[in-house]
Amino acid sequence: MNSPEEDLQDFIPSTEAETEEDVELTREQIDAVAKLESLGYKKIGHYSDGGVRFGTKIPTGSSRIFDVGAEHLQFASLNAENYCEHSEYKGITSRDGTYAEFMINYASSRTPAGRAVEQYNWKYQAPDCDHVFDPWTIRSGTREYTTGFHIRSPKKDACIELSEISPVSHFATPTGSTWWPADHTEYTLKVWVTSSGTTEANTRQAQQIAHNILFEMDAKEGGQFSLISQGPVRVDVRRTQRSTDPHSIAFPSTIVPREVAALFSFAGEAFENPPFAFLSYYQVLEYYMPLVSRRDALRQVRREIRDLSFDVSNDASVLRVLNTVERAKGVSEEEALKILVRDCARADRLAEFFQPSEMAQHFSKKGPIAGVPAINVNSTSETLATQTARRIYALRNRIVHAKDDPRYISTPQLLPRSAEANSLGPDIRLARFLALEAVTDNQD
Repeated sequence: MNSPEEDLQDFIPSTEAETEEDVELTREQIDAVAKLESLGYKKIGHYSDGGVRFGTKIPTGSSRIFDVGAEHLQFASLNAENYCEHSEYKGITSRDGTYAEFMINYASSRTPAGRAVEQYNWKYQAPDCDHVFDPWTIRSGTREYTTGFHIRSPKKDACIELSEISPVSHFATPTGSTWWPADHTEYTLKVWVTSSGTTEANTRQAQQIAHNILFEMDAKEGGQFSLISQGPVRVDVRRTQRSTDPHSIAFPSTIVPREVAALFSFAGEAFENPPFAFLSYYQVLEYYMPLVSRRDALRQVRREIRDLSFDVSNDASVLRVLNTVERAKGVSEEEALKILVRDCARADRLAEFFQPSEMAQHFSKKGPIAGVPAINVNSTSETLATQTARRIYALRNRIVHAKDDPRYISTPQLLPRSAEANSLGPDIRLARFLALEAVTDNQD
């Protein structure tokens, strides 16, 4: 197994690497490099523009290499320890929360965010603040303009800047840029707020401002930029790793309606949008809810008719049948889901689903998803099927209902690209399991 240093060297293009003698640093810059190395950043060489190449191991275990211009070394060394990762989005925040710098993404997967930023010529009022804004000048054909912007709020309590990534962000953001084309510049969204109290309040205010400006950039100018969530956003709906052994295949024996097949397929494609994946599997359940509820109603009616005490000439007997029909007609969506899980999901398979320790932890009261019922396989007050249906329905409501709906005021909306959205994997797999059980149970 290679050492961390050997792993890092593997990332360095041989045509780019140069020896230390190729660059002369001042005493202050040498001290800055030493300070950065004391913080865990390994100096591994220089690059042709006079900067220093660093490498580090990020928490996920993969190596990261980045170049820092010699002129930025002192700034980075003085500020790297004063910032930390943003808890929800890729970027950094100051320890008191009054400054935040967010990595941004562009809607088109073929266009880097930096290239997209440089296509816009933003018109704005020059701010009256103490911040230094030194934008790049873009020359394209007969056009010449500066890229990015720096604007201040009317109350003068906040500033927003779209500009080149700061040197310190390279260090404090483990997902900062690595190798880019020579003509590529990475841009970040920076927010300054006047301290309003706690670090949490400041951080929340800066994050809200970032959301607001990106929304208006999209709504007014079609600039489809977004913040990038922390953590994994790709959700694998499989329960186990794909085997390398040959997979058996036979002519299909399962009959699946076109609607169900399309929804099931889309859920697998939506691995980068966990709420969409969950809702697609939920829509499969919705497809079968009327069928299963009708089947349950017919079973109950037949049971009343087959009762030995049933007498067609007796009003009470006939009313019992009518009441059964009325109850079936007025069943709510949540009740219909409970019927589906109860009738379609095999009890032993459902219990088996929750057996792994990581599943038990996720679905417990201490799990990462708030505002939805926990699932306790040992509960004596509710069946496992009922608990499962209640959680699936509550989670569906958190995704689709707005926060200001009084019916759902106690359960705020689950937002895309949030930490909770990125933790939906086990719930998505549960919805997929129930969808498969529903398909299987409804084969003729």
